[in-house]
Amino acid sequence: MAEDFMNHFRFNTEITPDRFAPVNLQKKPSESFQEYAHRWRSEAARTQPPLDDNKLTKYFIRSQEGIYFKNMMGMIGQKFPELVKMGDFLEEGIKSSKIQSMAALQAASKAIQFGSISSGKKKKEEVSAIVPYYQSSPPH
Repeated sequence: MAEDFMNHFRFNTEITPDRFAPVNLQKKPSESFQEYAHRWRSEAARTQPPLDDNKLTKYFIRSQEGIYFKNMMGMIGQKFPELVKMGDFLEEGIKSSKIQSMAALQAASKAIQFGSISSGKKKKEEVSAIVPYYQSSPPH
């Protein structure tokens, strides 16, 4: 009897995501960009009403963070596979240390901040990032 009940009401156990659900899907640290894009696309395919190509790319870009978001913003009119190629390219750049991720920059900034507070001095060897200082008015 319990099994019949479950079979009869199984449709209530899986809620169909709306079009904004994929925007909240974030890349897991353990997955590659390719795996993340596949998982994101699978989730987006389940949305009701279905997303057209323009909305698909727009929402995928919105779901990105840091360097991925910054570099994909100019690709709004592109197709989804082109965004995935860009994500793979950025991931490769981060892995090869040619591009610094926002998380790495934030960690370096915190290390500098807390290192200078605790030691009272900054040694040249301890500085791992240089943040330029811009004045609000031009020098005289």
